[in-house]
Amino acid sequence: MYRVMLIDDDVPMLKVLQQMIDWEANNLQIAGSTYSSAKALHMFEEVQPDIVITDIGLPQKNGIELADHFIRTKPEVRIIFLTCHEDFHYAQQAVKLQADDYLIKDQLTAEQLEESLGKSMHLLKKRSGLIQRETANYNSQLYRQDLLQRVINGSPSETTLAYAAQIGIAWTYPWFMMGLVSIQLPSFDKRFRQTEFPLILYAVYNIAAELSELYEGITPFMEQGNIVILYNYRLNLAQNASLHLHNYLQRLRYQCVNFLKIQPNVITVTDKMELSSIGSIYQEILHGKYEFYENTADFTITEVSQIRSRWFQNAPQRFLDSYVSELERMLIKQDLDGIRTTLQKIATSAKELSIEPGDVARDLSSMLRSIELMFSSLKFEEELFAYLALSRRLEDMMELVESNLVQMMGARQTGTGMGSTTNEPKLQVIQQYIDQHLDDNITSIDMARYLYLNPSYFSRYFKRLTGLTFTDYVHQYKMKIATKKLRMSGQNLESLAMGLGYSDRTYFSKVFKKYVGSTPSEYKAKYTARK
Repeated sequence: MYRVMLIDDDVPMLKVLQQMIDWEANNLQIAGSTYSSAKALHMFEEVQPDIVITDIGLPQKNGIELADHFIRTKPEVRIIFLTCHEDFHYAQQAVKLQADDYLIKDQLTAEQLEESLGKSMHLLKKRSGLIQRETANYNSQLYRQDLLQRVINGSPSETTLAYAAQIGIAWTYPWFMMGLVSIQLPSFDKRFRQTEFPLILYAVYNIAAELSELYEGITPFMEQGNIVILYNYRLNLAQNASLHLHNYLQRLRYQCVNFLKIQPNVITVTDKMELSSIGSIYQEILHGKYEFYENTADFTITEVSQIRSRWFQNAPQRFLDSYVSELERMLIKQDLDGIRTTLQKIATSAKELSIEPGDVARDLSSMLRSIELMFSSLKFEEELFAYLALSRRLEDMMELVESNLVQMMGARQTGTGMGSTTNEPKLQVIQQYIDQHLDDNITSIDMARYLYLNPSYFSRYFKRLTGLTFTDYVHQYKMKIATKKLRMSGQNLESLAMGLGYSDRTYFSKVFKKYVGSTPSEYKAKYTARK
């Protein structure tokens, strides 16, 4: 019997997987399951599973990093990834993680799960033959990450060059150029979910690594949510080094757009740099967001001195307060042109004042939270606020804000959204069932059985009905109850969590923060302070 380990940061999804098939009938045993990537590392050592089914979008260590660790620990282990997005096939071809399968959560059926597990078991039977997994690619990436850290930390050039040579990277010339490639978040948001960001970044890295084989001197790295490109070259009148790097980056852009359907932002430093100076320059570009107010996705720095001369100032107090009521009026009037005009005024003001990028992201988030309070039945996705903080250009921030305000306007116009569907007869039955089982961990399979529906059909039906997955809906529903109880009673967190079907206080706090924006303790303290 083969041992299987399940990892997903959403406990109901773990229950769905456990209920979906007859594991013993398939010659399988669930040896362990966890919602925590940290616990998964310890559990793997203890249970030594043959097959791991893991979500990609995990906090702390994502599914890709976990798979990397598992394969290095036990090379014969089989990996099956869970993903949320139905357009994942765009990325699947570029990822090359040697996983046995990629299963889409919202469309997963018992037949698909059994088929994927059958594939893994077939490969396990043949593991002593030609199908045994190689670990060289994984080790190569880890060595590269270590090399980049040496460069960033300013380690002595001699030891850094020697280490590079040991892992097969020949930096034989004295000069370097650099590129920083980031994912343009509005283009990502249109096609993928935030939890799939690590996967898509890994796909971009794979494309960059393949292309680098065609361009002498170019080495890509993956670091802090970006792709770092280092180009080692010599001064040569017969060759235009800047053009060489430019051509490489343009081909990378083309592949990202056509292969992954996303747009990258690229900032390039073509000034000649010594190895010892790269780390400080990289840090200034990464954290300073030098290109924030530029209106182009390709920005070139020809002299390093340009970076150090750039400055931003803190946002004035209550910088965007006056725009909140203006945008609310536009939403009520369904005035799309008015929304765009107001957002353009915000962007112009921020640029004229040269406001610190982090302050712009913070104040835009506060402005959107205020608008949410005005329209209590509608809520922005939490992904939006994460994207605002990550965005490297003002233009990307404003595009994200505009698209989400337009979605809110459309939801108000059509009457969709969580608060407006309660008159649906089927939804009333579903809500009644949730109310009757508040202290239970309800899954879509439980609900489908109660309604005498096929689980896969129910999942698709519910998503069309509410715009949410059943798991998200239940969590949101329970968190609204939790916030009310925190305000109205002195119930302790353990009791509250148990009463809402969360047996683990840590998991309850994680879910609460995801849907409310703060931990239960922070929320209660904030509310108490207002009294």
